[in-house]
Amino acid sequence: MSVFSYEWKKLMIYQRGLCYILAALLVSTVWLAVTDRPQNSAMEEYREEYEWYLERLDGAYTEEKAAWLEQEAQAITEARSIRSGSQESYYSGQITAKQYERQIAETGTVLAHEHGFEAAYQQYLYICENTGNRYFLKTNGWAGLFSAQTLDFPLFLVILILAATVFCPEYSCQMDALLRTAPQSRESARSKVVITLCAVFAFCGGLALVRFAFFGIKYGLPHGEYPVQSIAGFGGSTKNISLLAAYLILTFLRCFGSVYLAALLLFTSVLVKKYALTVVIGVASTLIPYIGLSRQICYRLPLPLPFMLATGFLEGASSVEDSLTGEPIVTFSERSSQELLALLGLSAVCCALMVWWVLRQNTNCWQSGRKPVRGCGVAALCLLVLLPLSGCSVTESANGIFNSSSQSVSETYSVLYDDQTRTYALENRTTGALTDLALSPLFGAFSDGESVKAVYMDAPYIYYMASRTEQYVDRVGSYNSTATQVSIVRLDTETLEEQVIFEKITDSGRSLLGIDYTVGDTWMFLQYCYGFFLNNDSLFFITNDGITEVGRMTRRTQVLDIPTRGNIGFDGRTIYYINENSLLTAYDTRTHKARPFRNVVAYDFCLTGQGLYFINPMDSDCVYLCGRDGAHSLKISNDPSLSVDYDGEKVTMILKSDGKEVIFEP
Repeated sequence: MSVFSYEWKKLMIYQRGLCYILAALLVSTVWLAVTDRPQNSAMEEYREEYEWYLERLDGAYTEEKAAWLEQEAQAITEARSIRSGSQESYYSGQITAKQYERQIAETGTVLAHEHGFEAAYQQYLYICENTGNRYFLKTNGWAGLFSAQTLDFPLFLVILILAATVFCPEYSCQMDALLRTAPQSRESARSKVVITLCAVFAFCGGLALVRFAFFGIKYGLPHGEYPVQSIAGFGGSTKNISLLAAYLILTFLRCFGSVYLAALLLFTSVLVKKYALTVVIGVASTLIPYIGLSRQICYRLPLPLPFMLATGFLEGASSVEDSLTGEPIVTFSERSSQELLALLGLSAVCCALMVWWVLRQNTNCWQSGRKPVRGCGVAALCLLVLLPLSGCSVTESANGIFNSSSQSVSETYSVLYDDQTRTYALENRTTGALTDLALSPLFGAFSDGESVKAVYMDAPYIYYMASRTEQYVDRVGSYNSTATQVSIVRLDTETLEEQVIFEKITDSGRSLLGIDYTVGDTWMFLQYCYGFFLNNDSLFFITNDGITEVGRMTRRTQVLDIPTRGNIGFDGRTIYYINENSLLTAYDTRTHKARPFRNVVAYDFCLTGQGLYFINPMDSDCVYLCGRDGAHSLKISNDPSLSVDYDGEKVTMILKSDGKEVIFEP
């Protein structure tokens, strides 16, 4: 048996290297399939409608395409206005059902692809920013393929295991001295290094092929020859490369970064001769710059990390606006091709030197014709470790009745909101005592920049959302900065204990010890949130643009296709709202399916423990009551009403005739 075959069998079979690689490939594939969400959900949700427009727009921007899109936008806007007017006329009895159906049929032709138009028009607006290198195409596949901007931890762990177990077991039982006396010592060391580096390269390439196949099958990867700037993440890039070429470059850089990390670990293991210390140094050399350094600095260091991330080498410059001065602050500068090649060349030299030193250390003095040299390896390791250091620096069930149009209530407490002072007060419904939340010892003393934005009640808990804005001066830098943090706190009204269940920073443009770093705009919507509710699985935030669902365990966000122009009701599982056709609709948060109540046309509604009270525009705006399944409608009042509301005890309606408030027990 040859030395190479023996070493391959030992490393891949007996030390289970092949099992680790296959297991990591399987885990990465399953994780990708489970967690993947389309970058543009509208393109997938309304795929046929979007593809209808894409057939007419595919390719480069032209004046004819722009003019046609603008005409479509005007026609759809007019058709929506006509549809809305027809609904109001029909519900108020001004037109007959036959006239209404005819008008809806006429507008239906124009609105047949309205949802797909929204996705196409957003892409059109992006392309208009730079028509020279941005093309129309289906972007979900390519956007998902390029979305991996974080460290691939399965890949990182496999490299740690493979590289650290090559030489460390020999040092632990002092077999290294015996192996160096063998004539094949240099060939054995060379075989180990080649097998390890090739296995790491193949594993990283395999992960890239899995991602390419996954997104190609799920979304499609059309037009690989189009410019990379067609994808929003690379919109500011000045590099003239295609989508397919960009992915091949990123794959090569990640494979090189993986091999570089493996070489560093081999070098460290031979130097320190300890398995645990090798792993600690490998983790520190990667995670310290990953967590402690900004992307601006990270992509300038000759370390494995920037190549394992790789995406920043092809991105354009990015900046944020200073909230005080309004001046742009550069958060990331584009890396030129010359900078990339220089950094790649320097890293390749470091990698080659480490491999050469590993082979030299595993060759006896008579074969190499040298004298033992001590201290050089220690100095090199210190340099590599100091490089990244330089510049561093179970939930309760929620089943309360919620209406976004009214104040939150429970059996013992209710929360009142003062429109003039824009403050919340907690009312004890038994004693009538009021407590200002902003000054209450139950909630703590809020700073000047802190306020309660919304409250959700579910006895015996009160959940409130607080927003805190802090301004500070960077003592190392030269500009002021702000950070806004949104928190949801749960207060137990029986024990008066508080617990933060959700907390996120919503803006970007901050500095820590003189190092600029940014936070993405994933949570920016929290700044515009005016209401929320929750259950055991998710948090639901209400903004003018819709409802955003956030998983309580995964923190995954999803924008629900639910209009928020009217009241939103929630009973712990089902969200109730009025859809675009004025039909009362129930959305099941478990199945993620919406079910319109076909016989319940509503102008306004409120959710109660008894059912749904709604204003029926088809019966002169009288108030009706139906079950939560939309069945068994019962007329409650003969007086036309403007609105209907529920405060936890009674239902209140405002009469249309004189604006008086009428109260009756549900």
